Amino acid sequence: MSSLLSPSVTGLSSLLRATDGRTFGSDRCDRVVLTITGRGQEHLGGGAAHLVAVARPFLSHCAATCNPGSRFHQGAQATNALNQLTTTRKELEDKVFEVEMQVHNDDLDAYGVVNNAIYASYINRARDVLLEYLGIGVEYWASTGNAMAISELNLKYFAPLRIGDRFVVKVWPEKIKGTRLVIRHLIEALPDGKLVLDARATIVFLNKDYRPTRVFPEVAAKAWEMFGCKEG
Repeated sequence: MSSLLSPSVTGLSSLLRATDGRTFGSDRCDRVVLTITGRGQEHLGGGAAHLVAVARPFLSHCAATCNPGSRFHQGAQATNALNQLTTTRKELEDKVFEVEMQVHNDDLDAYGVVNNAIYASYINRARDVLLEYLGIGVEYWASTGNAMAISELNLKYFAPLRIGDRFVVKVWPEKIKGTRLVIRHLIEALPDGKLVLDARATIVFLNKDYRPTRVFPEVAAKAWEMFGCKEG
């Protein structure tokens, strides 16, 4: 399995590499860790200190991991929404990209929980790591003159995160249609898997003139190859 993950480690953009990074295997055959320190942290955002790539046995691709935090209020609707999500989470568990993170002090608000606005940065960071892994990150699009932009972001909060909490951001493309790609994100607390956040981001694809264009072929191909998501 380590040989499977090697390309994802050595092929990462310079934004995700550090000269003092190293890889090693754990006691699980499906897990390899890439440690990022020094300048590598700055590019991933405050607090990002390491990436963890996880390759599920039934996929020919892997996932990843970093370091950050969050906040919100629970209500009666949270329980119902959580129940509705259970089936979806189980069905999609084998086709998600996972990025583990940790809450840091500057992520907190005056109440001692992660600020609501910080969650957007968590899911953005996870999405950026996924794109870098697929070879279609910021550097790639800058070289082509094309771009991607978020036109809509919906966040639903279920439980708060506090200082030191570890969590995982699960990311996968949900729908491709015309000029738009809808990406789903779930944040779950570790190690119990408690649902923290459910979010959807709508990505619009822009050509060199910054006008909306159909989802780029490279993105559509990667979405189908890794997640089984196709236009429709």
